[in-house]
Amino acid sequence: MPRSPFRTRRPRTLTAVVTAALATALAVVSAPTAALAWGPGTEAAQPYAQPSMPTVPKRGCQSTVANPAAPTGATPAVQVIYAWHDGVGNNYEANVEYIAKVVDRIDWALDESTNYDQHYNFSCRTGYDTSTYAGYARSLVVPEKIDAGANPNTPASTVRSDLISAGYQDSNRIYLVFTDFASNSDAYQCPTGGNSSGVHCSAVTESWTTGVAGHELLHVLGAGHAWMAETGASYVPDIMYGWWDNWNTDPGFRSYYDPSELSASFYIDPSPSTAKVNVANHPMLTAPVCCDVGANNDLLTAEQRTVEAATPSSSTSTFTTSGGWHQVTPACGISTNSCTYFDGRRSVQLNTYTGPSNTSSISLTNRATVTAGRTYKLFTRLRSGVAVNTQLQLAWYNSGGTLLSTSTGATETLASNWLEYRTTATAPANAASVRITVNVPTQSTTGNQAINLDSLQLNDCTANTGGTCRYDT
Repeated sequence: MPRSPFRTRRPRTLTAVVTAALATALAVVSAPTAALAWGPGTEAAQPYAQPSMPTVPKRGCQSTVANPAAPTGATPAVQVIYAWHDGVGNNYEANVEYIAKVVDRIDWALDESTNYDQHYNFSCRTGYDTSTYAGYARSLVVPEKIDAGANPNTPASTVRSDLISAGYQDSNRIYLVFTDFASNSDAYQCPTGGNSSGVHCSAVTESWTTGVAGHELLHVLGAGHAWMAETGASYVPDIMYGWWDNWNTDPGFRSYYDPSELSASFYIDPSPSTAKVNVANHPMLTAPVCCDVGANNDLLTAEQRTVEAATPSSSTSTFTTSGGWHQVTPACGISTNSCTYFDGRRSVQLNTYTGPSNTSSISLTNRATVTAGRTYKLFTRLRSGVAVNTQLQLAWYNSGGTLLSTSTGATETLASNWLEYRTTATAPANAASVRITVNVPTQSTTGNQAINLDSLQLNDCTANTGGTCRYDT
């Protein structure tokens, strides 16, 4: 059964006025009334600026049908709808190309989020010359009148009811609805397929932007609001929370989307929820293909990032220690969860005896493959109940397994809450693999200390668009 709708509030007032440049490029005029709360708005620009509206790549049609309300064929696809009512009027011709560009940009954003080629499947209708953008836009975006719509606000539930009455409830479709009137933006989850319940599987948005419309569409595919830590606090640099600035999808590959590892799935809500998903498996998307160029190229496996396979208090072969010992952080409260964790349900605990003559470390057992001359950035979340100094290290090995050199980051004093630490280094000549280590150097004070680590990531900066690394959080 579909879950209750996710509701997204706009972070700022949206404007319905299309800029002169965009209007000229897209043959779009402004909405009939200036300063309305729906229509075009400010586009997200993180982790880097999106292409201008005229140059957004055209996605095209993966399914073409005569009647969008009664499609034939078995290809799962997203149907895009322009919704209007008599209170504002039908401005389809004025806005259809702009909406099509937003849809193209949503597809671009998904593909550009990672170094995997993956896209949405979109459904179009016959009768238009899709070799021109004007024809493609009118084929892609279908106008539908919401008979029960009225000013000053028409709830998304009313929009859905009208569309369902018009037949938009096909099992091989989910619906992305742009309202040309004041409504709320929300979505119903359908993480395993199309409209199996026959009534929901749709995203409704009054905000014609990549951030909000893409956010709601990802909700339909199963993504929750991106969150972090055992408190369920928000993880802002992500379209699933910070949609006003961020168009990228799950930059940490740990919350709901990982095209590099389709066998992995992730908890999408804080404990005690057990709901898990990997949106990259959704039938509305194409199969991900490695490798193109995007915003993120993580080299670790899901288990290395999220530490979810081993039970609390157990040992795990994923990590190796020196000068101490490690275990999956013990449970408290819920037996299957670690007492503290940053994401998922578990973290790893390094137990060490610190002092002026004692050092210890914890490393990932398996070394990631690297390329000499490329720049890499290591991220991890760390915490400790007491002040302990640590260093992140990248140890470079040649193809024969001989250590070449070690790049050591700054010495950081851990806090009692989860903070993200990171270090950047360039692989030296002849480097073929790298060992990731959290090192505990000699300390001025002595004692038994416990350090928790979680949420590791190794980003190949050079492989990313513009040679940029995943930005700091």
